[in-house]
Amino acid sequence: MTKLRLVALLAVVALVLFPAIAFAQDTGVPARPCTFHGTVLVNGQNVPDDTDITITVGNDTYTTTTTTEAGVSRYGKLITPPEEASYDSTTTVAFAIEGTTVTGTTATWVDGGNVVQNLSIGTPIEPGECTCITSAKLGNTTSVSNGVLTINQNAIKGDPGTPGTPGTPGTPGTAGKDANNVLGIVGIVLGVIAIILAVVVMMMRKPQAAPKP
Repeated sequence: MTKLRLVALLAVVALVLFPAIAFAQDTGVPARPCTFHGTVLVNGQNVPDDTDITITVGNDTYTTTTTTEAGVSRYGKLITPPEEASYDSTTTVAFAIEGTTVTGTTATWVDGGNVVQNLSIGTPIEPGECTCITSAKLGNTTSVSNGVLTINQNAIKGDPGTPGTPGTPGTPGTAGKDANNVLGIVGIVLGVIAIILAVVVMMMRKPQAAPKP
């Protein structure tokens, strides 16, 4: 009888504990957000704003871009784990700049953390070496800053252009009247005038008849 009571008691305990354990497993506390931030250098130089930064946490990928603060290129990303993620202190975090993996630089997930992770790829430029130019733009002065070459647009002058092709000759004007025809017409007009004057003179010299007594 005592054994029967013991078995019954164990059964009751099992019925009470198993659902509680299963519930605790199903409602585990999710990982809290974690922030990653730091400086970004390529060949020891600052990068242009909006340079792409890729952060890979486990098998998940997140992206952000750079900004310039106090003359230094920086990035920052607050990552909130998705519900199905199970990030913990063993989860590796990798980084890439414009698709190029930052070798030798990894971090681990810190639940609710604020992780400073500076990123750098390439070889820093030693004094006296050339500066790496990543882009160029027009401006009012010529200078190099953060890998960006600014060219003074006012100093850009091209060679003189090639002279243009001569224009097409104009259409010839209308031919003038023949001079001989003009002189002939003038002669005729003068002849007519002379005849008229002769007739007038003759009429004026014609003797008048004597008056009758």
